[in-house]
Amino acid sequence: MPANRTSAPLTAVAAAAAAAVACVLASVSSAVALTGQAPLRTPVCVTTGPLSGLSAAQAINARTVAAVALPRGGQRAALIAVDVAMTESSLLVLGNPAVAGRAPTGQGVGYDHDSVGLFQQRAGWGSAAQRMDPVESTGLFLDALLAIPGWDQLPPWVAAQVVQRSAFDGHPTPENGGATVIGGNYLAHLTQANNVLGAITGGDQGATCGDAAVTGSPVSPGRFGLPASYAVPAGTSRAGQVAVVFALAQLGKPYQWGATGPDRYDCSGLAQSAWQHAGMRISRVTTDQAGDGTPTTLSGLLPGDLVLTPGSDGSLAAPGHVGMYLGAGLVISAPKTGDVVHVVTLASFTARGLSALRHIA
Repeated sequence: MPANRTSAPLTAVAAAAAAAVACVLASVSSAVALTGQAPLRTPVCVTTGPLSGLSAAQAINARTVAAVALPRGGQRAALIAVDVAMTESSLLVLGNPAVAGRAPTGQGVGYDHDSVGLFQQRAGWGSAAQRMDPVESTGLFLDALLAIPGWDQLPPWVAAQVVQRSAFDGHPTPENGGATVIGGNYLAHLTQANNVLGAITGGDQGATCGDAAVTGSPVSPGRFGLPASYAVPAGTSRAGQVAVVFALAQLGKPYQWGATGPDRYDCSGLAQSAWQHAGMRISRVTTDQAGDGTPTTLSGLLPGDLVLTPGSDGSLAAPGHVGMYLGAGLVISAPKTGDVVHVVTLASFTARGLSALRHIA
């Protein structure tokens, strides 16, 4: 593919588009300031399965980016989003020790100013938690991309540069290695991003959305108590699939009282975050979650249902612990200080008693 020479018309379009992006970011920041959080993103069904050349974590992130982008902007928006995440973070959620409240490790570590997450977004994009969350950070990126006038007419690497405003602006400098191509860093990864997106949308890997079964686990099987044979049961609702897949993607993350993610959770915070990603708002604390949704029975449990128990400091009437049913007699939860999110059997989870079973969606 020939190098894209910087021209006056293209530079003018890029400048105007960059101004539109700045306006969008200001609007998003204002909304966050007023409400405390960005608008809840459209629920997604994230497919599963390995992707050639990517680790398990990279594959999950690539599939998440594609699942968020495809319904909003189609194949081209998904390509640009996957390309940018691949370029900026190698498709890993990067923490940054310079950012308050962010662990310096996780899927990886970055040191660029206050940039974090898949897209290495700085503070102006949103809170650290939003930028570290794959669904939210992709949504923020798409807000900016889709606001560019004629974004789908620009070369993908140029559209990526307009949003990201990297050092690869067409003017050679020591910082960009003397590059003269607008978005040349994104152009360099475009073929690989296209191959990854093609594998995700090609048809035979992963799973379809809707009520079809998710064939496979969204994490490496056999880890943190999850049996290697586990698959989200057939017939699980779309919302239930999203909630379960999100919860399983948190396996191994440490417990912290009061935490709601994205790098640590308490038991009710994990349940709330999982259902939030499925488009359902439930209460923050266990005693309130006992009244969310509708009551169900042990024989009627469905994947995503809440299983509430007395725990170590509650009672049958006022539960102190909650987990999420996965199907196959399994429950996922964030158990206690010093432990991590893991899977146990329903029988062991309810050994101290059963306070409530709640069906959310």
